[in-house]
Amino acid sequence: MRILRSICGAAALSLPLLTCDTYAITTVSNLTYTFITDSPFPYYRVARVDLYIVSVSGSIVPDTSAGNASFVTLASPHKKINVLSLQNGLHEELGSVALPTGIITAVRMVIDTDSSSITLKDGRVLTGSSTPGIHWQSSAGRPTLNALINEEISVPLQGGLVVIDYDVGQAFIPPQEVDPSSTDSGFIFSPVMRAVDANRSGWISGTVIAQSLNGPPVEDASLRLYLGNPSNPENTWSVMGTAKSASDGRFRFASVTRTAWWADNHGHDGETYIVTVDPPPNSGLSRTVVTNIVVQAAVGTGLGSIILP
Repeated sequence: MRILRSICGAAALSLPLLTCDTYAITTVSNLTYTFITDSPFPYYRVARVDLYIVSVSGSIVPDTSAGNASFVTLASPHKKINVLSLQNGLHEELGSVALPTGIITAVRMVIDTDSSSITLKDGRVLTGSSTPGIHWQSSAGRPTLNALINEEISVPLQGGLVVIDYDVGQAFIPPQEVDPSSTDSGFIFSPVMRAVDANRSGWISGTVIAQSLNGPPVEDASLRLYLGNPSNPENTWSVMGTAKSASDGRFRFASVTRTAWWADNHGHDGETYIVTVDPPPNSGLSRTVVTNIVVQAAVGTGLGSIILP
């Protein structure tokens, strides 16, 4: 795995950035690189989620009605990746390709479910044939997963940066969310992933602490990123991603579409990003909601210390 380290400042100007706080990578001019990252998994009993990625392709024409003819291969990793480990800005490179200048209007990824698995913290490995296991449903085999794209991905002369944000926290759900009476301890596959232009997106970060500014960090707090009007009820907000605090309380929502894009292109006046922070079970702490969060392209929005009372 490549750990992308922060080099913001003058020394970073000669390198393409995967967002400016963030994580610089050494690239070759004229190549468009494809990476994968993860919105951290919110369930406490899972040790790893291994996803076998066959290929990633993108459409480089404005009209995707041409079907397969409009797609080109961006990467063919043919390997298993622990997407649960890709947290707090970590990315893993899937491949690179020379593309003509223009835009990428659609992104899709092929996975191999027979070679993918979830490992629990007690050591058990869940697959499509184990009990408990992963209910791949109609996605069993080698399904093609289509990414959500909010803003078209630019491919300039110097090459582009495509980030696939695979949201494990929404992609594998406990059966109890579908049937509360279920005793199945496996997971149902419900893929959620986005593809973003790293040069057009920002990020949100902060630290979760307990009870006061001098309190200890909170590990495994469950966070959700919403887009909505804070004056309206929570059930009117749109879920944009999930995250989990690390052992030092830190968290990051990476590759977040700038707030102005929603207002300019979709008439989302009065709507901003909202972060909800729920404590881990049996911690004795209470929920906190942070509202009116604004995100700009290639800029980090720091929320500072978020106190759970």
